[in-house]
Amino acid sequence: MNPPLSGSDPAQIEKFLSGAYRRILRVTIGISVLGALAATGFYGWRSGLGVALGSGLAYVNFVWLHHGSELTVQRMLAPAGTGPSRLRLILAFVGRYILVIVVAYVILKSYPNMLVGFMVGLAFPILAAMYEGIYEAFAGSSTSQTS
Repeated sequence: MNPPLSGSDPAQIEKFLSGAYRRILRVTIGISVLGALAATGFYGWRSGLGVALGSGLAYVNFVWLHHGSELTVQRMLAPAGTGPSRLRLILAFVGRYILVIVVAYVILKSYPNMLVGFMVGLAFPILAAMYEGIYEAFAGSSTSQTS
């Protein structure tokens, strides 16, 4: 199997790199399922539910961040007065934090046994992004060796 970045075709390289977002989402889902199952098996259903809630919220937060970034680019590239409004941009970025804070507060006050699992689940998109960086580094290094 050829490495994804093999060859010098810029279109092929661009296609591979533009798929990073989808790969991060898929890896996040995989880590979330495995993490929730492991937490349930080792620490009980409440920890597993906490991991599932944390990873689900982190997934939504990551998708929301991506959407906010796209809105920002649209606003920068659009002619004056035609891009997304400032209110939409503020909501796209500040709203994510408000959602995480509210859910964390509810879990802290109502279900403190789930808090550790919840905090662990919040880190799963970060782990998936780190995996993607390592994957792209290895795919790129195999390209430089074959060129």
